[in-house]
Amino acid sequence: MSSKLQLTTLAVLVSAALPAQAALYKVVEVTPGVSGSEYYGTAIQPSPIADNTTFPKGCFEKDCGLGTDYKLAGETRDRPDGFSYREEVPFAMDNSFGYIEDDYDGFEDYCFFQLGYATCEYWASDRWSSWSNETYGSDTPNSLAFIEGTAKAPAGAINTVINSFSKASGSVNTIGNYSTSSKRNEVFSDVANADILTKPQSRAWASDGTYVVGSTSTKSGVGDNRYYYSSSPAIWDASNLISIARAGGSEKDGDYYSQGSMRDFYIDTTAFYGVGYNNYNDQHMNATIFVASSTDPMTATWSQKQISGAEVDAGDDNTNTNSVATNINKNLVVVGQAKRSGSYPQNGAAANRLFVVENVNSPSAHFFDGTDGSIFFNGAGGEMGGINNYNEIVGRIDSENHREYDGKQRRQRAFIYPYGLTSKVTDSTEQAAITDRKAIFQNKAWLLDDLTNDGSTTGNNQYRIYDATDINDAGVISATAVMCPGGYDSTAHNAYCDDGNGDETVVAVKLVPIVDEAQRNIEPRIYESTASERQGAGLGFGALTLLGLFGFMRKRIK
Repeated sequence: MSSKLQLTTLAVLVSAALPAQAALYKVVEVTPGVSGSEYYGTAIQPSPIADNTTFPKGCFEKDCGLGTDYKLAGETRDRPDGFSYREEVPFAMDNSFGYIEDDYDGFEDYCFFQLGYATCEYWASDRWSSWSNETYGSDTPNSLAFIEGTAKAPAGAINTVINSFSKASGSVNTIGNYSTSSKRNEVFSDVANADILTKPQSRAWASDGTYVVGSTSTKSGVGDNRYYYSSSPAIWDASNLISIARAGGSEKDGDYYSQGSMRDFYIDTTAFYGVGYNNYNDQHMNATIFVASSTDPMTATWSQKQISGAEVDAGDDNTNTNSVATNINKNLVVVGQAKRSGSYPQNGAAANRLFVVENVNSPSAHFFDGTDGSIFFNGAGGEMGGINNYNEIVGRIDSENHREYDGKQRRQRAFIYPYGLTSKVTDSTEQAAITDRKAIFQNKAWLLDDLTNDGSTTGNNQYRIYDATDINDAGVISATAVMCPGGYDSTAHNAYCDDGNGDETVVAVKLVPIVDEAQRNIEPRIYESTASERQGAGLGFGALTLLGLFGFMRKRIK
């Protein structure tokens, strides 16, 4: 018997001898209703305001069963995106379009200069093949969007992505964009506006049923116009469409084109707050907070503030390639990410670092760097998912900290970070709710795999949660998991699927909080010492490429 099998068997016996625990979440696999090789969760339906008031602990005190009241939106993939169907420019930073202009060599150059992996030939080959097919080949869809069993496909759509559900309480309307034979991106939302449909290219990111935010572009990005277009942050209602002016630079500066996008918003009693990025001097794409002088964004005067520490030129040099604020909640807490430049790696990686901003009036990025003793570490990379009104943040983060530059990609896993009280939370009832919910997580961040460990070798153990893309106020999370039918060989983080011979698949899942406090428990998963022996047997396209795919696919992966 091999040492690998001995240790795996021992882990199963040990876990079987432990007291039963029900973890914090049930993992609920979603039926897509469309056909694809892999299924990804991208957004979760908002919970009704009345429920949030009655049940401030959400599904931790209201029995939500399998989460059927909260629909999950998702997408398929049969291959990686050439570059993201969501982003305004390739790799969220190539505003000269130089990398994709050079075809395969450009993809390899991006990987070599901006990611630094030792496996750039493999990385580039997959993505160039997909981009070439989309640009020069067939119109066969790669991304089919769905809402739990029902396809979401606008007429004429080729590739469709869902960025969010409408913010309207309990809404089942989704917001996103799709490609056609003549446009790389066209919007769909719950607000019809004739003007936005006349634009050469547009993207929709968030809506409340009255206003939609996103971006518009000057060319379609398809065929002969696939390169060299600029974009602007945009907001529209049923009658009006406005674009936010550049914060600096010009529409075209040498080989570089100005870019901007609004990704999310919140309206309080006095102002409209939008978040995203805009164009600054030297064509820098910097995370930005947009502020309208009144609650009517169509007639208001706009100001904008870049987020300190997340700028391209943070420090003495161009430390980052780009940055974006992805989400804002009613407490005016903002989250986002900044991609470290390949010329200035940190802790061995040119990572996409995650940050939070507590003060929108004087915005400064606090990066998730582990100074609070959490799962994060200096130079950790990932992708921001979202934040709810209880200041609970989800996304994915590096779960390994080896050197990526001139090495291999780090594995990543989904996380939840109960950030806790912030200065804008002044109501005593809301303060108590945020404090009580944070205590459920022992007042710290976790990999979600640790919170789904129910001590069994079936059930939740069939899933390893790779990405968390959204969280509603009830605490239900949209996510993507790698699944081993029947369960992994043990409950360990790095357990094998059928001793390395099983067929793992990529599936969309909801994580639903367990209501019975007596059954809730946190039992962190262990790491088996034989991980270095794993050869990747039984791993399909998804399990092998998940590490890199989402960085160029998700909103957001909101």
